[in-house]
Amino acid sequence: MSFKDILVYLDDGASNTERVNTAFTLAKTYQARLTGVTPAAIKPAHLKVSDEKAVANISEQEAFNRLAEFKRLAEADAISVDIRIIHGNESMVSRKLAQIARNFDLVMLRQANPENKNFSMVETIAEQVLLLSGRPIFFMPYIGAHRIPCKKALIAWDGSPAVTRSIHGILPLLERVDKVIILVVKGKKKTAKGELLADDLVSHLKRHNVNAKIKRVSAGTFDVPTVILNHIAENDIDLLVMGGYGTPSLKQKIFGGVTQTLLSSMIVPVIMSH
Repeated sequence: MSFKDILVYLDDGASNTERVNTAFTLAKTYQARLTGVTPAAIKPAHLKVSDEKAVANISEQEAFNRLAEFKRLAEADAISVDIRIIHGNESMVSRKLAQIARNFDLVMLRQANPENKNFSMVETIAEQVLLLSGRPIFFMPYIGAHRIPCKKALIAWDGSPAVTRSIHGILPLLERVDKVIILVVKGKKKTAKGELLADDLVSHLKRHNVNAKIKRVSAGTFDVPTVILNHIAENDIDLLVMGGYGTPSLKQKIFGGVTQTLLSSMIVPVIMSH
C-alpha cells in the first residue's frame, strides 16, 4: 500500500513554502503524482486597486503564477506534477476543492492563521474539505513543522469511526514512522470510550509493520485537548492523528470542541478524517 496521488493546497501565505517542501518530500518518498491547487480569488496583499474587475484579473494572474512556479520547482525535482485553479467565491471554492479531493490518497491543507487576511477562506476550506471529501487531510501548522519526515506519531484514540478512517487512510505514512503512540485518555468513567479496542488496534497495526504502543493516561482536572497537547510536547511528537467531528452548519462552528481546539492550537502537523 502506498500513496500514489497527493493534493496540496497553494496560496500566498508565509506557510506556503514549507507546505510545498513537505509535499515534495512525500511525493518523492512514495513516488506519487503531486497536484497543486489554488483559488483564483485570493487578493494579493500588496494590491491597492479597488476596481472589482481589475482585482479579479490580477488575482487570477497571481494564481496562475503560483501554479507555474510550483510546477517548475516540482519538475526540477523530478516529481510528476499537475496543477489546477479553482474559480468562484469562498463557498464555491470550498465545495469544488472537496469534490476534487475525493480522488486523491492524501490532501494537504494549511491551518488557518487568524492574523492572515484570508483566514475566513482558509478556515472554510479546511472545514468543508474535511467534512465532504471523505479523504485523510494533512494539516500543516502555520508555525511550521519541526521535523519532516515525521519520526514519532501520536494517535488520539477514542475508538470512533473518524479516527479509524484517519489511521487506515495514512497507513503508508505510519509504516515509515519510527514510533507510534496510541493515546487513550481516561475521563471520570472507569472505562474510556474505545479503550477496549486499543489492544486490538495495536495488534492490527503491527501486522502492517507499524511500531505501535498504547499509552493510557488520566485526564484528571484537564480537558482532552490539553492532555493531548501536553503529551505531544513532553514526548517530542511530530505528527498527530485523530478524528474530525461535526456536521455542516451555515451559522455555527461545525467542529466539536476537541477538533476545533486542536486545529486552532496546532503545534505539529495533524492528520484528520471525518
